[in-house]
Amino acid sequence: MAPRFDFEERTLELAVADLLDARLRRNLGFVNRGGYERLWMGQAIHSRYQEEALAESPAYQREVPVSVELDHRGWRVTVQGRIDGLRQAAGGGAVVEEIKSVRRGGQLSAGAREIYERQALIYGWMLSRLGREVAGVELVLIEIGSGRTERQEIDFDPDEVETAVRLRLNRLIHALQEEAEAAERRRRAGGRLRFPYPEMRPGQPEIVAAVEEALSTRSHLLVEAPTGIGKTVAALLPALRFALERQQRVYVLTAKTLQQEMATRVLEILNEERAFHSLRLRAKAKMCANDEVICHEEFCPYARDYYLKVERSGIVRRLLGDFPTLLPDDVYAVASATEVCPFEVSLELTGKAQVVVCDYNYAFDPYVSLSHFSRDSDLSNVVVIVDEIHNLVERGRGYYSPSLSALEAWRAAEALPVGRSAAEADAAACCRRLAKTISRAVDHGLEELGGAVRAAEALLPEDELWALRPDFDEAFVAYLEHQRETTSYRAEDPFVGLYFDLLRFLDGLALSSGDAFSHCVERADGEDRIRVLCKDPSRFLGGVINRTRSTIGLSATLSPPEFYRDLIGFDADRTASISVPSPFPAENRRVVIDDTVATTYRERAGNYGPIAERLAAMVREVPGNTLALFPSYEFLRQVHARLELDGRRVLVQERGDSDRERTEMLHLLRSPLAGPVLLMAVAGGVFAEGVDYPGEMLQAVVVVGPCLPAVTLEQELLRGYYQERFERGFEYSFVVPGMTRVVQAAGRLIRSADDVGIIALLDRRFLQRPYRAHLPAEWTAGDEPESLVGDPGEAARRFFAGIEPTAASRQKN
Repeated sequence: MAPRFDFEERTLELAVADLLDARLRRNLGFVNRGGYERLWMGQAIHSRYQEEALAESPAYQREVPVSVELDHRGWRVTVQGRIDGLRQAAGGGAVVEEIKSVRRGGQLSAGAREIYERQALIYGWMLSRLGREVAGVELVLIEIGSGRTERQEIDFDPDEVETAVRLRLNRLIHALQEEAEAAERRRRAGGRLRFPYPEMRPGQPEIVAAVEEALSTRSHLLVEAPTGIGKTVAALLPALRFALERQQRVYVLTAKTLQQEMATRVLEILNEERAFHSLRLRAKAKMCANDEVICHEEFCPYARDYYLKVERSGIVRRLLGDFPTLLPDDVYAVASATEVCPFEVSLELTGKAQVVVCDYNYAFDPYVSLSHFSRDSDLSNVVVIVDEIHNLVERGRGYYSPSLSALEAWRAAEALPVGRSAAEADAAACCRRLAKTISRAVDHGLEELGGAVRAAEALLPEDELWALRPDFDEAFVAYLEHQRETTSYRAEDPFVGLYFDLLRFLDGLALSSGDAFSHCVERADGEDRIRVLCKDPSRFLGGVINRTRSTIGLSATLSPPEFYRDLIGFDADRTASISVPSPFPAENRRVVIDDTVATTYRERAGNYGPIAERLAAMVREVPGNTLALFPSYEFLRQVHARLELDGRRVLVQERGDSDRERTEMLHLLRSPLAGPVLLMAVAGGVFAEGVDYPGEMLQAVVVVGPCLPAVTLEQELLRGYYQERFERGFEYSFVVPGMTRVVQAAGRLIRSADDVGIIALLDRRFLQRPYRAHLPAEWTAGDEPESLVGDPGEAARRFFAGIEPTAASRQKN
């Protein structure tokens, strides 16, 4: 937990880690924070040792919570912690165990040893203050792989430890007083925060008021409002003001980089006084200054002596002094020039910034989340704003749906060198055993279903997979030691990746009980795969959300709100929702439904030609650029092959397009020299949701079909689960995600009061239930959806002929 202090009451609450000198904590280095050896293995090794110790002696205690109070210079200090293990000494009294996993040979750096010994001694001191007899303090070092245990006794003098604790408290209180003065400056600045534009758009005051109400009552809020209304600034303003005035923190979570950039721009505008720091996190791979992403001191110069260089250079203080808005490029430039890891510096800064803008992963993915979002962290002083929160349902399922591929296991084996060492040979043998285990499971799961079935729900060989774990552990450690000795580390090592895939899969198996999970096998394109499918991530997402002060979810598509509330895990008793209508003039937008075509799987082959004709006829009447979105790449390809559209450039999204090719397409859309452009892309892809089209960059959006997800085993299992839970199986598993894509895509068009354009929906299903119920209310203005039926080409001709001459001339220019 972060230190909690109250200067009026003069109380201070600390964790044991806070009593360790910052210099010592930094000596742990990458071995603790990023090393492969310590990523997930420590917890399992601790648990195994503790279970064996408990079996030997019922008096053994593990994970013992401990808390002591002491008076220090007028402060009432509370220290809390959790002792790894307590065993009874033969002559009476308790022996404190600090359990650590180590590499082969019991290697432990001098810095790591010092910090672990200090931590163990503090626990001994805490027990002695509580009146317990302390017979000894030990480091228990357990060798990864072999399980060999070594006990190292530490000289313990409680009076010496208390003296060291009180010296540390002096420094800590002084630092907290300095921080309190800075917090007071931020508090005053927070009270002066005002809306950064001359006036609010319609709908923004309602969002501001609803967010203020949620914050004041420790509630959560779901906000549905059209794209372009300014949801981000309307949510950030009251959240930031509230947080600065109360020394709380704000996290802005997004699904895409573009949304992070937009949130950062808003924060820059709000930070006119330079009163607070905001930080935008970039993915580790994109922040790596080394030639290859290998996070090890012996390979990467930016990892070597990292904490020593950070301390001597004062890089964190320099960045905070120079940049109120900490952008990835600036952090990268300063860190790489200092020869320290830019990504690690970013993580250091997350503890200093008042606002952090980052991907969902850093809060919700249990394997990459920031330490602030760990399971035991206190989030009561944290405000979270989740942009495009509808995406979190699928993201959340993905976090808890691990899979294992036999093909990837075979490739990992084959990637190990020919004429390999004993360590590499053992690693390859483990890979082959795993591959065979996976394929046997797939054979067994599919054998009774016939050759045509490629995926099925099935029992998985859990006992066999768990039995592989010890051999994989041992092979993994030996492999890393071999790489260390031969300096043969490599980025994206297939065996290392497979090892962690196995650990994540076993973790997923351990969690996957109850109706919210299914176990599956599948065979496609020569690849056998086993999978854990999380159908409902609400327990895990809600475990984060409901520990926060308030979580504010923003989206243009949150209908029905109870679907998103329940599947994301919001506490129903703490969660409110609002829906804000579009503030933009209705006459600036025309929505037309073409009910003469059909896009169902059975009917689409006969409709490729008519759809191509209707699309071409409409595009000819649009004076600017058109975005046409299709349910799949194959559908797009078939329509494009039949499209006759002379005199207009047509851009086509391909499945394998690179970032550079996508950027070039967007450049052509922005370029006045390119003339009117038709961009044909897939719904749900980067051009449909991940790109902003400001100003006159887009004048029409065509959505072909309701964009339903493909019929797969996963979707059918979701359908069954939603039917059982909500009695709306097809609607929630297919229609809601499909129509969300439709509305999100249409939202690319009208993003300001000056934008004009036409939205065409091609498919008669848009008039049928339950699809019609998910059309935005402002599209129909209270009428039935049948009022929108028309010919897209004719509707476009009339619409652009009828807009104001100034607007029309702008479109043509």
